[in-house]
Amino acid sequence: MDRGSFSNSRRARHFGRSNQNSQSSSSGHQNHRGNLRETYLSESHSADFYGTPRSFLGSPVPFMSSPLSLRARDSPVSLMPPYFDDSNSSNVSLQLAGLHLDENNNSRKKRTASSSGGRSETNSTQTRRLLSLPAWALDENRDIKSDLTLEKVLDEGLILAFAMDKAGCHFLQSNYYGENTQEIDAEIRNRMNREVLGNKGVFLTICKNSFGNFFMQRVIEHSTPAEQEAMKKYIVSDISALCLDKSACRVVQTALEILEPRFGDAIVASIPPKNCLMAICTDRNANHVMQKIIKKFAPKKWEFLVTYLVKYEQENLLYICRDKYGCRVVQTIVEVLSEETPNQAEAEEKSRVLRRLMTKILAKCTSLTHNEFANYIIQHIIESPGILDNYRNTIIEQCLLRNLLSMSQEKYASHVIERAFVYAPLSLMAEMMDEIFDGYVPHPDTGKDALDILIFHQFGNYVVQRMLQTCVDAVTGQRETRLDGVNYAKKFENWLNKLYVRIRKEKSRLTRFSSGKKMLDILSSMEDTYQFMPPYDDSSPSTRQSSRRSSISSESPHFEFDVSNSNYHVF
Repeated sequence: MDRGSFSNSRRARHFGRSNQNSQSSSSGHQNHRGNLRETYLSESHSADFYGTPRSFLGSPVPFMSSPLSLRARDSPVSLMPPYFDDSNSSNVSLQLAGLHLDENNNSRKKRTASSSGGRSETNSTQTRRLLSLPAWALDENRDIKSDLTLEKVLDEGLILAFAMDKAGCHFLQSNYYGENTQEIDAEIRNRMNREVLGNKGVFLTICKNSFGNFFMQRVIEHSTPAEQEAMKKYIVSDISALCLDKSACRVVQTALEILEPRFGDAIVASIPPKNCLMAICTDRNANHVMQKIIKKFAPKKWEFLVTYLVKYEQENLLYICRDKYGCRVVQTIVEVLSEETPNQAEAEEKSRVLRRLMTKILAKCTSLTHNEFANYIIQHIIESPGILDNYRNTIIEQCLLRNLLSMSQEKYASHVIERAFVYAPLSLMAEMMDEIFDGYVPHPDTGKDALDILIFHQFGNYVVQRMLQTCVDAVTGQRETRLDGVNYAKKFENWLNKLYVRIRKEKSRLTRFSSGKKMLDILSSMEDTYQFMPPYDDSSPSTRQSSRRSSISSESPHFEFDVSNSNYHVF
C-alpha cells in the first residue's frame, strides 16, 4: 500500500481522536515558546540601537533625537564601506512620524484584500494609503501614476514611505531592477542604495515591514560586494530580532542564499549559540532561518546547534523535537547529514556529526515515538534508506520490538509501527509479525490475543491494515521476499492466511466499521486470484533457522492481557 493510501484516515486520527498526550502540555509549550521569544527580544532591545526608548516605532513622534546622534553611534567610519554616506539620507524620523507604526513595524491595520476579479481596493484601504503616499503620486483612481518616475520619488525623499506601501513597494521593485530599469540612470540607482543601505534604521525598518521586506530582498539579489558588506553588518547587529520577525526572517534567508560566502558565514556565526538558540529553533518564523542555514552551509558551520541538542545535562533535544516547529529543524538536520556526497572528507564529516545526533535520539527514542510532533522524526529515520539503515534497525530492535502491542494502541506511536512494517528488513519484519501473532499469551478467560485487541482498537486497526497490505504485496510479487539468500515467501503466505482466518471470523462485527470494511475489501480482491490455505505452525526449529534471529514466540517473554483496559503483564 502506498504511503498516501490512508491519508484521510490519518487526518481523522490526528484531529478526530481523543487527545492522548493532553492538550495542556501543548498549550504550555506554546506559552513557553512565546515567553522565550519575548524574553530574548526584551533583553536585546530594552532600548533601541540608538539608545532611545523601545517604543520609538510605536509613537507618532520622531524616534531619534537628531541625525547627528544616529551617525555618531551607528556608523563608525572604520566599519562603514566608503561607498555609503548618510549625510544626504532622508530624515527617517519625519517619514516614520506619519506612518503610524508600532514597535514591531506593523501598526497599520491589515488591508482588505482585493477580490480575485481585479476590482479596485476598498475605500478604507485607499484612505490608509493616503496616510503614507502623497496625493501627487496618485491618479484619479488613487493608484500610483503611470508616469511617476523613480527620480521624482528620490527627490522628494519618499523611498521609505513607498517601500512600506503595497503598491509603492511594487513600484520600487519594478523600477529598481525590472522592465523599466533600462531607462534608469546608474546614478539614480546609487542614490536609492544610499537611501536604503546608508542608514541602519532605514534598513531594519524596511526589513521588518510586511511589504518592504520584498523590496529589500530584491535589493539583496542585485547587490554589489560593497553593498553586501553593509547589509551583513546591519543583519549581524540585530540577528535575533530579525530571525524572530515574520517579515525580516525572509530577508535573512535571502541574504544567506545570495550574499558571498564570507558574508553568509559571518551571519551564521553571529547567531547566539546558547542564549537565544532555543527561541530561534522553536519560533514559527526563525525556524525557517535555521533550516536555510542547515541546507546551505557545511556542517562545521552549524555544528554548534548539534552540540546544543546533545548536551547531556540538559533536555534540549526533547524540548525542540516535541515542538511544532522545532521538530522540523531536527528532521532537516537528519535529512542533510544522511545525504550521500562524492567528497570523501565531507562524507566523513557528515557521518561524524550524524553519529553525535543519532546517539542522543536513540537514547530518547521511546519518548520521541509517543509525541505528537517528534514521532515524525522517528518515522523519517525508519523510511530513509542508505546511511540511516543501521539506525533504523537499532530503533526497531531496541525501541519497538517487545512493545508492539502497547505502542500500536497509542495515537502517535501507532504511526511509527506502521512505518516499521513497511520499511523493516525482512529479518526484523519476521520478528514483528511473530510478536503480534504468537508473542502474547491469550487472556485465560476470554481467549482474546493481541490480534483480537488490535483489530477493533481505534488506533491498532491501522497497524493491522498495514500488516495485511504488506502480506498482500509480498504474496502478489510487489514486495521483495528474499534477503541474504533466505526466502520469506512462505512466511508471508502463512501470515496472510492467519489474517484471513481471523478477519473472516469477525466479519459480522467488522462490517460495522470503516476500518473493518477496508480489511474485508482487501481480502475480497484477493479471493479471485489467490487460494487461501489454513495457516501452519512455523515456529518449529527447522523453520526458525531461516530467520536471522530467533522467533519472539520462543525467546521473548509472553504477555497476559486484561482486555477491559488492554493492559498486559509479563510472567
